Amino acid sequence: MSGSSGSSSSEHSRHSSRKPSPAGSTNSNGADVSVETLISWLVAAKRSLSSIHHVHRATTVLTEARSTIESTAALVARTKYLKRSLNSQLKILRAVQGELEGAAHSVKQEINATTKELEEADRKLQDDIELLRQTKIEDGFRASSAKEEQDFNLDVQQKDTLHDFVDDQPVEALRQHAEAAHRDVQAARNSIDDSIRGLEDDLQRINEVLADRTATSSSTRSDLHPPNVPRQLRLLERNAHDMAHGLESLVQHFDSCVNAIKHTEGGGAAVAKNFTAEDLPEGVDVETFQGPTESMSEDERTEMLRVLRSDADQVEEVVGDIQERGAEMEAQLDRIMNWRDASEASYHDVASAFHLLEKVGQRLPSHVQEITYFSSHWQEEKAKIEDCIAGMDQLCEVYENFLTAYDGMIVEAARRRAVRKRMEKIVQEAQNQLDELYQDDMNEREHFRSEQGEHLPSDIWQGLNILPAQYGFQRLDGGGLDSVPELPKEIVASALKRLKAAHGIKNNDER
Repeated sequence: MSGSSGSSSSEHSRHSSRKPSPAGSTNSNGADVSVETLISWLVAAKRSLSSIHHVHRATTVLTEARSTIESTAALVARTKYLKRSLNSQLKILRAVQGELEGAAHSVKQEINATTKELEEADRKLQDDIELLRQTKIEDGFRASSAKEEQDFNLDVQQKDTLHDFVDDQPVEALRQHAEAAHRDVQAARNSIDDSIRGLEDDLQRINEVLADRTATSSSTRSDLHPPNVPRQLRLLERNAHDMAHGLESLVQHFDSCVNAIKHTEGGGAAVAKNFTAEDLPEGVDVETFQGPTESMSEDERTEMLRVLRSDADQVEEVVGDIQERGAEMEAQLDRIMNWRDASEASYHDVASAFHLLEKVGQRLPSHVQEITYFSSHWQEEKAKIEDCIAGMDQLCEVYENFLTAYDGMIVEAARRRAVRKRMEKIVQEAQNQLDELYQDDMNEREHFRSEQGEHLPSDIWQGLNILPAQYGFQRLDGGGLDSVPELPKEIVASALKRLKAAHGIKNNDER
């Protein structure tokens, strides 16, 4: 709006002798204005003065924004400092966590290796036991044993496989001890896993507290982003200044309307008719329009009305501008407040993270103690498991030696039977020769008696009529216990093959 109306009072004083023009009159330039138009301008001007509330609010907004920016900037600086300190301590905790996990991982690798070794030893032992179950006693051995039990009146339970000769109690005892040790180790392992997982959860909760909140916040990213403080303040100050200037121009326009009505015939009466004291601004009453007026020349009045007409057309624009700038300041204040809220939330998060960090620090010694206990307890259980593995290996060796010895017994039985057959053959051949010599001797003696016996006195040789010596073979051990079964050739061949294979492996191991 034009500011020329503000100087009308000084111009009026110079022309106090002139009277206002009559209402509804028009000069040669057509600049005269009716009382009704002036009243409508006055009404609009009076209504526009309500914009003073926007100006007052703008002052409040500017003050609140300055205070909020100052306090929030200090809070942001404090938050950044605390966050750097928190991140530094988190790095230390992460390093400690890495050391604990590394120690636990090393022990777990030993556990896995030892467990695998235990499972392999148990599998091998079970294989050997199964092989003992599958190896049946040959019928020849069982028949011999049954005969011996019958001869000596022995009541012995019949054994069908090599496993029947084995006591399972040592095997079960070893397996029970190994399972008990493994259970203890697994319990300790679960405990350390829980401890490490608990530490990770604690640190993860701290990270979640420190994480960006924009993903879950209802505010926009621009609301949470720190504002450009100097620019925001300049915008707020400029808007507040422009709003005050606009209000000032509206006040001047209202004063010009009052002045124009005073210098218009019938203006005071029209105001008195259309207004009461409550309808007018503070400090302005109906009598103001009926008081004496300073004189004004026709040219001055014409210029005043021209300016007043121009300003009246801009009243709504000025009021709208004030409202628009007020709304813009409110929006800027909202952004600043959102920034403050986000900053306070961030500070609260950091403070909460520090509280959690304090709890983690209090629990950290227990995590370290868990790792220490886990490592020492594992060494104890490892010794037990290794003893079980050694015992299983010894039983495997015993059972494998038993299997090998049984194969050897099969081969030995076959060898003994072969030797006996050879001995019996030799004995039979010798016996046949002795019997043949005996018979020849008997024949010769009989021939001699028949030819010469009656010519010889009987007492010439006492041994003349004695029978020849007769020899026979007899087992010196009495026999009976030396029963050698006759085994199938394929059984002996298989046993011999297994023996050669076992001796080959043994020789390779020795080399």
